[in-house]
Amino acid sequence: MNRRRAAALVSLACAGGLVVPAVSGSSPAAAAAACAAQAPLTWEQPKYVDENRAGGEPLVQTHPSGRLMYSSHAGTTHFYSPEAAATGSSAFVENYEGQTYIWTSDDNGVTWDFRDRDGLLAGTGNNLPASGFSDPEFSIDSEGGVYFSEINLANVAVSSSTDKGSTWALQNFFGAVLTDRQWMEADRPGELYFVANALGGGTGTPLSPGTGHFISKSTDGGATFTTNIPNPGGIGDLRVDKRNGTVYEVHYTGGNLSVAAFRNARSGDLTKTDDNIVAEGVRLISSFAAIDLDPSGNVYITWDDLGGDEREAGIYYAYSTDAGKTWSQAYQVDDGSGTAIWPWIGVGDDGRVGIAWLQADTRLPNNNGETVGEHGWRVVGAVTTSGLGCADSRTPVFSRSVATQDPVHRGTICQSGTICQATVTDRRLGDYISLDVDNTGRMYVGYSDTRVDGAVSLPGFVRQAGGPSLVAPKDAGTTPGATTGQPPVAVPPSVVPSAPQLPATGPSGLVPLAGAVLVLGLVAARRRARV
Repeated sequence: MNRRRAAALVSLACAGGLVVPAVSGSSPAAAAAACAAQAPLTWEQPKYVDENRAGGEPLVQTHPSGRLMYSSHAGTTHFYSPEAAATGSSAFVENYEGQTYIWTSDDNGVTWDFRDRDGLLAGTGNNLPASGFSDPEFSIDSEGGVYFSEINLANVAVSSSTDKGSTWALQNFFGAVLTDRQWMEADRPGELYFVANALGGGTGTPLSPGTGHFISKSTDGGATFTTNIPNPGGIGDLRVDKRNGTVYEVHYTGGNLSVAAFRNARSGDLTKTDDNIVAEGVRLISSFAAIDLDPSGNVYITWDDLGGDEREAGIYYAYSTDAGKTWSQAYQVDDGSGTAIWPWIGVGDDGRVGIAWLQADTRLPNNNGETVGEHGWRVVGAVTTSGLGCADSRTPVFSRSVATQDPVHRGTICQSGTICQATVTDRRLGDYISLDVDNTGRMYVGYSDTRVDGAVSLPGFVRQAGGPSLVAPKDAGTTPGATTGQPPVAVPPSVVPSAPQLPATGPSGLVPLAGAVLVLGLVAARRRARV
């Protein structure tokens, strides 16, 4: 019996959304010997962060102070021309600044404040207009300094904030030049690591040479960067262990999904020290796989897989307890009932993991998100406190549930990068959703929503209401993890003002579109690098 058939036999789903993940390549008996069941996962009412600005490729982050940060964009490569005449397209035209958008929330997402950065000159406390229309990326250093990067056709701009994202100062308009999707992570104050797919390099000089995937470093908050170091196979989602400075990045080469470690990065050595395989025979659906770390330096990864001889198609999860040197088996987290794509991961305390993804209400042919139809896509989440196993088993148990009861999108989802503009395939969502954990132990998700007719999506937000907490009780006396056998700690249902139901698909009451079709001439020829 091949591994794919074995995995199918051990996928056990229980009432109430509890799931014992399928174990790639293991026996049914091994999967059955799993950790204790988790409390049911529930969600608050989903809502919009903003109904007047576009929400493509949202990126969320929690500041140590507890402030939530959210960014999305109205990139021209996310403009869906068949919907150009709809009133919702005003979310593109009305507030377009040629920049990505930033919001902050100090009440865990009940309300959001838009942070305007449309300054005229560097040094005014804001960014330059037209500095980057897509691909937002946050990072936070060990003292709470916040950094932000965004991509344009010819540059990646880097900005910083000393007041938790309320105001921003441009650090470097040309942090990188002619690149595709950049990822950035901070370590000690002012210390940034940066990876991207370069078409022309970038160290602060527009004409700097270099092509291919690279890694670079800044020690002055993004004002300058070192020379690009080739980093073949990297596909982004950068993380730093702030205890020792080890930098981690997901790599994908020849069907092998791995996590590369740069253990001498603090000294300025940006050559990878090891690159250890998580899973073989992987057929990624997304452009990216997501990783995260816990306070003890355990490493976690999630990815979507088209399936094959090694495993069924679906959302997978694995973990490492030795700083990424070896990895657990791959565990399937979704229930297999519909095509599942774009997982993201957020980790709280040790072993406490949240994952969210987009799932269609049916299995699409070849699990192809570009399949034409009226099928709906929903945000689905899963959470566990046994992400590192438990005293009795290495197999974690997730509590899973649908976060958005109504579809946030219908029909095709582009999986081919910016070429979808030429084929008129719906790219309003971009290439990913994102997830983080707030200071109360609840996970929350930023996603793109197309329920309002229009050529762009709106920024959606949904937060965990109850279920397993991703923050351990402070008086527990032990550190949660694989050997404690500590029972799950439930998050009580949150008490917040009820958010309105998302509107049904149709006119939204936004200001009517005025000349949106003119933006079609702005559509970029650049194609996102694909793995």
